[in-house]
Amino acid sequence: MEFMKLVIGLAGLPLAGKETAGSRLAALLRGDGWTVSQHRFSDILRDTLDLWGMPHGRANEQILAQIMQRPGAFPPGILSRAMKHRLMKNAADVGILDGVRWDTDEAIVREFPAEGIRSLIVYVSASDDRRYARLVARNRSGEAATTRAQFDDLNRQPNETFIPVIGSRADVTLVNDHDTIADFERDVEAAYEKFIKPALQ
Repeated sequence: MEFMKLVIGLAGLPLAGKETAGSRLAALLRGDGWTVSQHRFSDILRDTLDLWGMPHGRANEQILAQIMQRPGAFPPGILSRAMKHRLMKNAADVGILDGVRWDTDEAIVREFPAEGIRSLIVYVSASDDRRYARLVARNRSGEAATTRAQFDDLNRQPNETFIPVIGSRADVTLVNDHDTIADFERDVEAAYEKFIKPALQ
């Protein structure tokens, strides 16, 4: 199996635009002839919830992640290690990891160069007002009923508080306070030319 060449870790608070950034980066990479695998850290949580017959959703995922990360439970960084294990089973040239949110997630991405694989952390930020407006507009599973106070409380959960700190150390920062997806995608394309393509040369 040919060795992976690059791992991109995407960090950002919910509804900042990580999914849009990841999808556009994947399309650009494939357009240049690279194979790409895309993964979300939350996939492992959703797979676990499925096994228990529990519904998906931000609240349940936060509770499960906190239980699994609780001191004295599983080994530290168990979710991060599970994601690395999943990623390394894939033969793609580039792996995109959406949802870097714990310091152990960041550490996993940062340790790839020691294994001969380049890595970058891309931080996608957006104002709280923008993110809340997007939550109400998409109305997934009744999200439009979420009050601003409830939204702010979710942002104070341990799963979310590390994200801006990780973002302060990111290799690439994208600010997504745009009115349209197309405007944000142009920023992603510029970052691809400046940071991603050189990392693959």
